[in-house]
Amino acid sequence: MNELYFLLIESMKEETVHYRRLALLARDQKELLIAGNVSSLPENIRLQEKQVFALTPIQGHRNDILIKLAKLMGVKKLDLNGAAKKVPAEIAEEFNKAFAELVRSAKELALVNDVSAKLLDNAMKFSKFTLKAIREGGKKKSFSISAAGENKQPSFVNRVV
Repeated sequence: MNELYFLLIESMKEETVHYRRLALLARDQKELLIAGNVSSLPENIRLQEKQVFALTPIQGHRNDILIKLAKLMGVKKLDLNGAAKKVPAEIAEEFNKAFAELVRSAKELALVNDVSAKLLDNAMKFSKFTLKAIREGGKKKSFSISAAGENKQPSFVNRVV
């Protein structure tokens, strides 16, 4: 069983490397968006896709190891949290360190992607605003997120009773 845990640790470390690379590329993408350097975006996206495609077999390998561990432990299903709870004491420190790094790198990537998604959303709204202004003959207006036709969600404050 320890051998499977060592394989799981190596798999998590490898996965962490790819998440970190993706986070760096996502930060670069954010900077490209801010600078308006759209000519460099395709290469950045290609590199991100390469990392994502590399992650797929690693995650599959991790899941295969978890299935084998689950069978050895006599449980139906085992995820990383469950494996962390049952890790042998002699390798618990190394496992927990790899697991924490994996979680940290995945959260970092999610945070960077959230910021980029907001930038892309604002850029699209500005483009729609610009196109609308051109269609309307160039009448002077100021841009705000709500001016770009953002769908208003009903709320308690603006309900008519």
